[in-house]
Amino acid sequence: MKSQSKLERQKKQYDRLSTLVDSIYALVLVILVTNLPIPSEEEWTEGTLVEFLTSQGGDFFPVIIALVLLSSYWIQNNNLFGNLVRTDAIHSSLSLLQILFVFSYLYAVILGTEPNFEGRPGVFALQSLTAALIGITGVISWFYAQHNRRLLSDELTPPEIREMKRNLLGEPITALITFPCAFLGGIAWEIAWFSYPLVIRLLQRFPKL
Repeated sequence: MKSQSKLERQKKQYDRLSTLVDSIYALVLVILVTNLPIPSEEEWTEGTLVEFLTSQGGDFFPVIIALVLLSSYWIQNNNLFGNLVRTDAIHSSLSLLQILFVFSYLYAVILGTEPNFEGRPGVFALQSLTAALIGITGVISWFYAQHNRRLLSDELTPPEIREMKRNLLGEPITALITFPCAFLGGIAWEIAWFSYPLVIRLLQRFPKL
């Protein structure tokens, strides 16, 4: 049995950790938006704007993918933290490791917008790998939290615990699928991200997972 004082400390740590994670995701999303290509005044016309968007596709799509993916991870984190009542040293460490991978992914995305690295398979692969690591860390964190219900709310039912686990698997599995596609070229890598709905549908076929 945990002492009441220790439980209170863990609840306070949980509140601080939840605030930190939300702040980091918000900051990273703002940085990503500022890295979207901006057309010049001459390009801001109907005809040339289409040409601009087409020519800048290599910069646009990875950033858009990152915005969608990190927004999804942020929502997952909110759902995960919403089902916890406290944290501990191990769970906090896993959350901080996930934040490290979020910054690593941000670095990989920004690297891909640099002229010297744009379109390189290694950069796409790095984005896939770091994106997968964000999700894998989240899955490990959830497995730890739900083991023997050590950090969970008493209101959470076993089916809800399993559903949460399935929901956490979609993004990292999709990112791992895109990893080998990075070496087939940018278009193949971008198309591979659209496998996400199929991955989610396949996961739903295993309700006891």
